Formats: sequence, structure tokens, C-alpha cells
Amino acid sequence: MSIARRRQFWTAVHRYMGLTTLAFLFIAAVTGCFLCFDQKIDAALNSDLFYVQSTGPVLPSTKVIAHLEQARPDLIVTKFSLRDQPGRSIQASVMPRSPKDALDFDQIFLDPHSGQVIGTRQSGPGLDRRHIVETVFIFHYTLLAGKWGRWIMGIAALGWLIGNGIGCYLTLPVGTPFWRKWKRMWSVNFHARLRWLMVDLHRASGLWLLIGLTVLAFTSVAMNFFDEVYQPVASAMSPARPSPFDNPAAGNPQAAGSQPIGFAAALSQGDRIAQSRNLHWQPAVETYLPDRNLYGVMFTPTGYETYRDLGPVTYYVDARTGGFVYADDPYHDSAGRKATRILYPLHSGEVIGPAGTAIIFLLGLATAEMCVSGLYIWWKKRKKRPVRSSG
Repeated sequence: MSIARRRQFWTAVHRYMGLTTLAFLFIAAVTGCFLCFDQKIDAALNSDLFYVQSTGPVLPSTKVIAHLEQARPDLIVTKFSLRDQPGRSIQASVMPRSPKDALDFDQIFLDPHSGQVIGTRQSGPGLDRRHIVETVFIFHYTLLAGKWGRWIMGIAALGWLIGNGIGCYLTLPVGTPFWRKWKRMWSVNFHARLRWLMVDLHRASGLWLLIGLTVLAFTSVAMNFFDEVYQPVASAMSPARPSPFDNPAAGNPQAAGSQPIGFAAALSQGDRIAQSRNLHWQPAVETYLPDRNLYGVMFTPTGYETYRDLGPVTYYVDARTGGFVYADDPYHDSAGRKATRILYPLHSGEVIGPAGTAIIFLLGLATAEMCVSGLYIWWKKRKKRPVRSSG
């Protein structure tokens, strides 16, 4: 096959692969940009839940949660933040203590000064202000279509990943001088006519942002096919340390024979474990897994739930005895465990902090631009093709 015919073939592959995945990539790009600021948007839309007007000393989160559990014996708190913030509520995840104690909410918001309940909501998709942020997240990930939607988005991401490589290949010039010709591919003539401006933008943005776009595409594929492909392959190549989560949960939170030690005692035990392991981070989030009989204390460098580097370290203790059970610490685990934990920090940009989130936002804008410019280029070329007569 001649060079010209080979390039013509790969141009067609790039074009039609892009057209096939374009709508899904545009959706992922726009919703991804939105999700870069999801927590701030959620708090702004629901300020009555996230902010409090009361003043005075802030109570420890564990004390506020203990007060809630005493006042509401029909529910179990399963997760809450340990970082006390004046003016901000404490958000906790809850579940009914027994099936007969059905709740119409699974999130509760508490005043950190008094411990009083200021509001509740039920998680899940919806178009109202309480649920729109979660709706965008689910739409970004699964198109609101469950497993099939997740697979569709994964296939679209795979096409994106392959298309990135083909697009880079197509920018490589034929003949010499190679570098002088290729340098032209990296530039944009903003004074050109719209058609050629779109060509320049599509080509140059793909080259300048190739590494970031490739990382974003790869992590998209890996996360959408995590259980089916990525995690089994990573574990087979480099198995992680044995974990209590390797086995199914008991599934009956009422099966325990004795009372749990409580969040305050579990936090103290988590602090002792962190000190014994020379982890000089701050406790950020505490969880309770009644079906596994475990408390978990999450540690991060700042005391907020963030995913810089490989993300948090969580120590799990027995909910009845307080004894150490397991350390979810990717920094001291196998390469396979590191490979699975790095996906979300890379995809969200949190791997390097706020600057990374800003980069992901710009990559999302660039992806949307490439979808629009690619469609425009195809449409203009299609209009120029002669119409074949049937007679």
C-alpha cells in the first residue's frame, strides 16, 4: 500500500470513528467540566443544607453524630466528615436500623454548633436543585442507562483513545524538511477563514494536549470497564494484599451480638494506628460498615477528603473490639493496587491538587471543541463532494 493510500485509509478510520463517538464524547466533555466544580455547585444550589447561620463553638463531629444517634435510634450513621468548619453543616450518610424503619432520606445535615438537624435528602437522580449534581454525575458515567450506558461510554472512550493516536499519526508530514513541516501543524492561524481555522484548532489542540487527552481517554476506558477488565488484569499481574473486602459482606447489620464501640473510640484507635505507622496525616472521614462489622478512619494530608497522589489511607478496626483489621494503604501495597487507586486521581486531576482539576477542566473544554470542529470539518467536506447521478 502506498503512503498516500495508507494515509487515506487512516484518515477515513479517524473520521468515522470520531463521528461514531462524537455525541458521547461531547456529553462526557461538557458534564466533566461541570463535575470539576460539583461540590461547590451543590453547596451553592443547596445553601440551606450546607451552610448554617448559628454561631458559637464548633462541636467535635463525633459528638454531633453521637447526639444524632441518641435522638434517632431508628437510623445508623454510615459516613461523615471529621473536619470541623465554622459556618458549614456536617453531612452524614445514614441507613435504617432495620427494614421496618424505612427512611425517606439517606443524607442528613447537622448544625456543627448545636447538633440540630437542619435538613435531609435522598440521593439519586432528579432534575430539582437537590439532585441535579448527582444526575449530571450519573449521566457522565452511564448516560442514566445503568450498565449498558456505562459500556457505551467505555466503548466511546476506547474509540477516543484510538482516535487520538491515529490523529497524531496523521499530523506527521511526508517528506522533508520534517520538523519545519510538522511545526506548522502545531500552530493556529486565527485570521484564516472559518473552515481552515477549524482545521487548525482541531489539529493543534490535539497535538498540544495529546498527553493529557490520552490519559483522560485511558482512565475513562479503565473506569468504565473496571470490574470486567481493568481490575482483574491489574490483580492478576500484581495481586494486592488480602483484604476483608475480598469476601462478600454478611448483609445483616442487626446480626451483631454486642454494641459497637462508637465513632469516638474508633477514631482514637485510628489515630493510634496512624501514629504507630508514622503517618502524619489528619483524620478526614469516618465510616461504619455494619454488614462487615467495621469502622473505617480515613486520613489525608489536609484533613479533607481529597485524592492527591494515590488518595487517602484508611484504617479499619473491629466495630465490637476496636482491634486493628486492615489498612487500605496503596502507598505500601502492590503495583496492581497502585494501578487501580491512581485511576480516579488521574481522571479527576486531583492527583496534583487544584491545578490538576483546572487542567482537567481545560481538557474537557478542548474535547468539546474538537468534537465541534471535527463535525464542522466533516460537514464542509461532505458538502463539497460531488453528487453522483443515478442515471
